[in-house]
This record gives sequence, C-alpha cells and structure tokens, in this order.
Amino acid sequence: MSAKASYGQFCPLAMAAEFLCSRWTILVLRELLLGSRSFNDISRGVARMSRTLLSSRLKELTDRGIVTKRLVDGSRHTQYQLTPAGDALSSVVFGMADWSQEWLQIEPSLENIEPDHLMWNLRRSARSHPDLPSPFVVHIYLSEQPTDHQNGWLVFKDDEVELCIVDHGFEVDVQIEATTRNLTRCFMGWCSYAEAIDKGELTLRGPERFTSIAEHWLGRSRLANIEKQPEALLVRA
Repeated sequence: MSAKASYGQFCPLAMAAEFLCSRWTILVLRELLLGSRSFNDISRGVARMSRTLLSSRLKELTDRGIVTKRLVDGSRHTQYQLTPAGDALSSVVFGMADWSQEWLQIEPSLENIEPDHLMWNLRRSARSHPDLPSPFVVHIYLSEQPTDHQNGWLVFKDDEVELCIVDHGFEVDVQIEATTRNLTRCFMGWCSYAEAIDKGELTLRGPERFTSIAEHWLGRSRLANIEKQPEALLVRA
C-alpha cells in the first residue's frame, strides 16, 4: 500500500481497511466465501464490475496471501481458492451483511437491481428436493426487464442446479413470473412467497405438486431469517 493511499495509522483496523474497503473487494470475497472458484463464476456474482478490475482485485488478494490461484488438473482453466487467512474473513464479510439486513432501509436497494445478479443468487439458493423429477426445469420470467434480461432457466439434475440464460428448448415444469423488485423482496425475506402470490405480485405456473413446495426447492437468501429493526431505528442507505 502506497503512503498516499495509507491512513498512516498502526491500528490493525486501519491497516485492513486500506485494502478490504477498496471498491468491490468485499463483494469479490463474498463470492469466494460462497463457493465461486472460476473467474467467470466470480464475475457473474459481481455483474457490474469490469473484468479488468476483477482481475486486478484477484491479483492483489493473491499477492497479499488471501487467495491462491492454480490451474485445474489437465486443463488451462484457473481456479481461485481462499487461504486460511481468506477463510477467516468469513465473520467480517457475513457480519457486515447480517448488520445490513437488520439495520439498513431496504427501499433504496430495490431501485436499481441487477437482474443477472438476482438470477445468479437464485441459482445459488436453489436446492434439489426428493419430490422433484430429474431433470426439473424452472423458467424465471422478469416481466419488466428488456428482452435480453427477462429470462433465466434453473435446471435441477442429479443434485446439481445450473443457471441458463439461453433457451435450449427446455421442457419447463414450473414458470415463475414477477418483477425483479418483487422477486428480490421474496428472495431476501422481506416478503414471503405466499404473501406475494396472494397479492398478485408473483405468479407460479405448473403442477400443484411442484408449486406447493416451491419455497423448499427455490430457497431464499441466507439473510432472509434476520428480522428488520423497527422503521424508526433503521439507517438510511
């Protein structure tokens, strides 16, 4: 860290903040902590971050000993892995997320949602279920988005879930239709799926044996069970 960029303090908090608080770094760490290993998967989790800047941040984290970089056996594909020091940042990164879920107002975060980020997180929260066939295909339709960001398909097969953004002629079992805002509110636990359906904010189409257990296979954010503080106590984002 250059003297110009340094806080000039010996305080360990200041020393860590000098690089952890640089733009996008915490979110890159979030993706690694949530299991992303390839450059492309990390990039999908930080969709608005340029690939050039992502490469720079990963290099810095590698140089500092927070991340390791290696080639996958028998290929030219690179994987990134957190070191023990990187894994130890879990309490820092998720602690910030927990605080935000409890104490920050939510409305500003719903004004400019990245639909690709929502799709990627839905894929991450989705889980196979013993009552589902294999394959099982869910079409997500974001009604207010432009055509190239409206559609995504979750493909459940052999205990894995993949996200496709191109229609490969899937035989769809269930379709979910909502605005990006309303689906995000359900995913984050700010509104239940049942409540959104009752209000007409979310539509599930498909056999009742699948739609009735949708919350089990679709899942929600790991933060969804953290309750908001009373409105008068919330912090403006």
